[in-house]
Amino acid sequence: MSQSELDRLAFAVTDRFAPHLRAAQAAVREAEQSLEDARDSLALAEQAAADTPYQSDPLVFMRATVGDDLEGLARKTTPKKVRASYRYLLDRAVELADGELTGYRRDLAASRRDRVQGVEACRQAVQVSVSELAAAKAMHERVLAAEGAARAGLAMLREKMGTESP
Repeated sequence: MSQSELDRLAFAVTDRFAPHLRAAQAAVREAEQSLEDARDSLALAEQAAADTPYQSDPLVFMRATVGDDLEGLARKTTPKKVRASYRYLLDRAVELADGELTGYRRDLAASRRDRVQGVEACRQAVQVSVSELAAAKAMHERVLAAEGAARAGLAMLREKMGTESP
């Protein structure tokens, strides 16, 4: 086998493995970027959780007030006071119902947001990204090993054909 044929074979190894090596390197870079993004999201989520001030639930007081208003209505003796007390109770009860519905929707939205953007969700995303990065690096090593096997085979071919390796 001539030197030019061996050189063509060496070029063929390089040429055929180039797209796979580039794709493997791109996969590793993408996994590294994904991990960096996940860590940034985790830091933001932790900061947001730390910065969130305590908020008391106003519904606790509204529930107590409606209960008190109901007891007050029971104590009224004149029809005029009963009607006025009932109208007041009705207004407070409607406000409470609205507050309960609004609070439920707010809590549901916060729960859904936490499942996607919360601290625990971000921690899980970091763990997944770490696993994906490890898998990408292992795949890259296997691609390099496959190229190394092809180059070792080419070196053996050169040796057996009596030509020195370059």
